Formats: sequence, structure tokens, C-alpha cells
Amino acid sequence: MILKTKSKSLRITVLMTGLALILGVIAIPVLAQEKEPDAIDIGTITVMAPQPGVEITTEKTIIRMDEFKKPGEIRTLTDVLTEIGGIDIQRINPLMASPGDEVSIRGLNEGRMVIEIDGRRINHTGHYGRYIVDWSTLNMDDIDRIEVIRGGHSVLHPFAIGGVINIITKKGKKTDDPKPDFNIKAGYGDYDTYNVAASVNGGAGNIIGYNFSASRQETDGYLRNNFQETDSFNGHLTFYLPRDATFSISAKYSDVLYGLPVINDPALTDYDSDYPKYYANRDQLRHLDWPQYAGGPTPEWEKHTTYLDGILQVPLGPGTIKVHYFQTVGRRWTSLYNAMGNFEEDFFVDDETEGIIGEYRDIELFDSHRVTVGAEYQELGWPDENPIIYQVKSGYIQDVISLGDRWRFTPGVRYYHIDMDTYFSNFAQGLFPANWPVAGKEQTESGWYPSLKVDFQAAADTALYAAVSRSYRLPCP
Repeated sequence: MILKTKSKSLRITVLMTGLALILGVIAIPVLAQEKEPDAIDIGTITVMAPQPGVEITTEKTIIRMDEFKKPGEIRTLTDVLTEIGGIDIQRINPLMASPGDEVSIRGLNEGRMVIEIDGRRINHTGHYGRYIVDWSTLNMDDIDRIEVIRGGHSVLHPFAIGGVINIITKKGKKTDDPKPDFNIKAGYGDYDTYNVAASVNGGAGNIIGYNFSASRQETDGYLRNNFQETDSFNGHLTFYLPRDATFSISAKYSDVLYGLPVINDPALTDYDSDYPKYYANRDQLRHLDWPQYAGGPTPEWEKHTTYLDGILQVPLGPGTIKVHYFQTVGRRWTSLYNAMGNFEEDFFVDDETEGIIGEYRDIELFDSHRVTVGAEYQELGWPDENPIIYQVKSGYIQDVISLGDRWRFTPGVRYYHIDMDTYFSNFAQGLFPANWPVAGKEQTESGWYPSLKVDFQAAADTALYAAVSRSYRLPCP
């Protein structure tokens, strides 16, 4: 009897405990709901992380190399440009900047945009296969910052349709501390790719500044025979003159040995399984329309490029006078299979650009105008055959008009007068129609090319702009 009573009491206790747990589970959400505060709508929050060293305005994008960071190593100019919106890079050799690389702004490549060093154009004449810009000659050793201007609205940059990429070089510093800054770096990667560079930057007595650098890059290449060796040397001197005037002289030299990728077809006896397959019907380099072959002489070219600049800047009144002399000299020896499959060795071609720019720039007038007026003279040629293919004379004026804190108008106009001696060819008589040109054709073109850009600062962090322009493209001979 006692055992039965205890069993009954135990059942009652378990039943009451279970009921309490059930009521607790039901009651907890109710209590939590009663204590939960009302939701507050704070609107949409946009989190943006700007890239270090990159400043974006409606006028230009500025990339400061001492602050710029990206995943991986920065070895070449195209390594930087791949991180900038609106710029597309097509690389022949993913390991290094190569002569066959192509850079585009909004779909327009170097044939319709301008690449500059310190504000002067370095695009070549384009003869022999649309050879426009050799990115392998533009190393990072002496670059202070890069400016990107989209579109052709600025008349300060000739022949810019798609935009401008302006490379500003290091020129030393004004200091009385004689101790220079040294920098040494090196790296190694796949496919026997390595680079080593050294630079020194400094000044003396607040009178002279200097920057010198040298580098070497080498790779076996991803594709077969796509090896590359690049040696670069840079030197810059700046003299600090009275009245805040400066005179700088610069020299950049590069020596590039570049292997042209060859066919690597498993159906051929000379197939090399250590490299990816590469067929004759694939797209070739953009400067070659025909394939190259293995098993015989090595298809390659060697190119020496020299950039020379002398810049005098003198503050005068409300603006600054700038006189810029420049010269680009390129010499290339090419060994390759021609379109008919015959090998040609050490075929020589050269190009030269020389000119001078005179500006009275950033003239502050009436607290709302910033005027720049200038003139430019250029000669572009092929010294070995035709020293002056183009003779370009141009003048321009641009005004930046600020109306209050929100509106800014930038009207401008450039006038071109261009003498051309083009259409030289090596076509042999009897192989092509009789009316094909085998000598030069001379012609002259001139005209006015206006532009207008309007900026509106809609909010502290929002700006709108629109631009319209008429541009001129210097054609390939």
C-alpha cells in the first residue's frame, strides 16, 4: 500500500513538472515579444571602401603610387590600370607587361586615346602593324602618380578621343638634407619569372633634386617561346631656380627582348607538352596577323626605346609659363616568319617623335576663371626611310569657369594644321595591282576642334557631368 502511494505521487510530480515546462516554453516568446522595442527605419546605408591612393573626381582619376595598394605584387603599369574602373587590359603575357598588350578606355584602345609622360604624348607613328604603345617600356621604378582622363573633352591633350593616361615621373625633392632615400626590391614567380629593382631619391642644398633607378625583369613565358627580358634605366634631375622656377631634365631607356609565341599543336612532331596548346587558327598577337613556328630559327624582336624630356616652369603673374621639349626614339630588330612562311632575320625599323610645347597655364582671372593657352609642334617619322611622316602644328585655349559652389563649365578649342607624307610601302611591282601605292602621298589637313564639359555638384558626395567634343585622330600611315 505504501509503494502504491509513492508511485502515484511520483506520477503527479512528473506531470506537474512537465506542465510547468510547457507553460514556460509558451510564455517565454510572449514575454520576449512584449519586451522587444519597436524597429526604427534608419534608411539605406551604403558602405564603400575607396582604394588606397586613388582619388576620383569628375575631371580625372589620380593614382598616387606611394599610397596605392592592391592584392599581389605591383611590377608594371598594367598591374595598376587593371584595378581602375572603366579601363580594360588585354595581356599577351600575364606575367609581365609586353609589347602586345592592349589598354582600352571604354572600348577605345591606344589608337584612339593618348598615353603621356609628364603631359606629352608618347604614342608612336603606328607604322608596321599598328605599333602604337609598347607597355613593356613603361616600368614602375620612377612613377610618382598616374592621371586618367576619360573622354576627349580636354583640349590640353592632342588626339584624345577615348581618354588620356598621363604618367607623372619622380623628379627628386627640394631639401637641404643630403641623405637620400634608397629602395631595393625583388620578386620571383612561376615560369622562371623574376624582377629586381633599385632606386635612389633625394636632393642637395635646396638647389637640386634627383631620382635614379634601374630594374631587370625576365620570364620564360606562359606560352611557348613567349620569353621576355626587360632592362630599364631612369634618370631625373630638377634644378630649383629663383622665384620658384624649376628646370627638370629626364631620360628613360629600356631594352626589351621579346619572344613571339609559336604554334604548339599536338598534331605536329615538334609539340612540347610543357606548354599550353596553341593552334595556327587562334588569334595571334594584335600586331601580327599570321602564326609563328617552332623547330627553326627563333621568332623574336629586340627593341630599344629612349624618352627624353626637358621642362622649364616659371610662375608669372596669375599663372605659370611651361616650356616642354621632348623626344622619343625607338629602334627595333625583328626576326620572324612572314605571312608566306619565310623567315626574315633582324629586319630593322625605327621611329622618332620630337616636339615642343609652350603653355601659359592655370591663369586665375576674376576669381571664377582658370585659363590655359598654349601651342605645340611635333614631328613624327621613320628616320631610316621617311624622317617626317607627320608635321603637327596646333594651338589651344581652355577656360574652367566656376559659378558658385555647384556649377563648373569647361569650354575649349584646339586648332590643328597637319602635313602628312604617308602611304609608303614595300609592295613589289607585279605582285600587287598596278594602282597600289609604292611611294608617298602628301596631304594637308586643318580645322577647329571645340569641346564643352559641364559639372554639377548635386550633393557633398555626388557630382554629375556631361561633355561633348569634336576630336581628331592622327591616322596610321
